[in-house]
Amino acid sequence: MIDFPQRSRLVRHWPMLVAITAWLVLAVVPAFFQSEIVRAVVAVGCMGLMVYQWLTYRKTISGSNFMLLSLVVAGVTLASLWLALNVVRFFTYDPENDRTWAWHTWVIRIQTPLAWVVGLLIVIVFVWALLLLARWLSRKARTLTSKASS
Repeated sequence: MIDFPQRSRLVRHWPMLVAITAWLVLAVVPAFFQSEIVRAVVAVGCMGLMVYQWLTYRKTISGSNFMLLSLVVAGVTLASLWLALNVVRFFTYDPENDRTWAWHTWVIRIQTPLAWVVGLLIVIVFVWALLLLARWLSRKARTLTSKASS
């Protein structure tokens, strides 16, 4: 049986776990997701889950942890937006029709900076997590040396 603190942590983070699992399945089993409709449903579902996840974080977490988790949520949301735009890009591929082709090129112009922003968010979250790990390790080392000298 899961004790109460672990259960509350799982309840607090379930939308993030579901969204990341959907993205992993999308990446590992691409044959199942050949349908653009399925990709669109996954993208829109993940964006909805991330809105709910952010609202949950806003109510339960504060300070720098809230900022870090908000960046993670923003990264997953923007990646899902990129996937949704990729579906739009697929359905607007029609070089014969100028109006549809204009939408297609507009989506391509939007996706490029969006991908850069997602990459930047990944780097920021990774560096922040490394700094948190380094701070935790230094505190652990200090407590071990203070116990050893006592």
